[in-house]
Amino acid sequence: MHVLVVDNDLDTCDLASHTLSKAGYKVFQARGVAEALRLSHQYPDIGVVVTDMRLDHQITGMEMAGKMRQSRRHRHYILASGDWDALGPQYPHDMSVLRKPYGKAELLRAVRYGVACLRTSDASPMLRKSRKTQLLLA
Repeated sequence: MHVLVVDNDLDTCDLASHTLSKAGYKVFQARGVAEALRLSHQYPDIGVVVTDMRLDHQITGMEMAGKMRQSRRHRHYILASGDWDALGPQYPHDMSVLRKPYGKAELLRAVRYGVACLRTSDASPMLRKSRKTQLLLA
């Protein structure tokens, strides 16, 4: 499974990418929205996108996911945020939330959940529509 990690914080991006690589995932890194969108189009086999909620002043992680959905629907998005007050109770069916600060175990659990959601949606489109998005607490 290919994972795209998008974060404008270099240390966070590197640590998340290293953790996922050691767990056996093929990982792509993007430090901003433009790079993430380019990689998303270049590598359509990316199944899970881990993105920070606040990427830059022009676009959020949720808005970036919306742009990615226009060209590739079969992905799971993990929205990471340290702004707990900004986290709402409802998200699209293909998105889950990971609260910052998170550790290696929480990140791996979130990605495994995203992979499982993709497998579930492959097995049954009806399950995909009825599944509630999980809030992944760290």
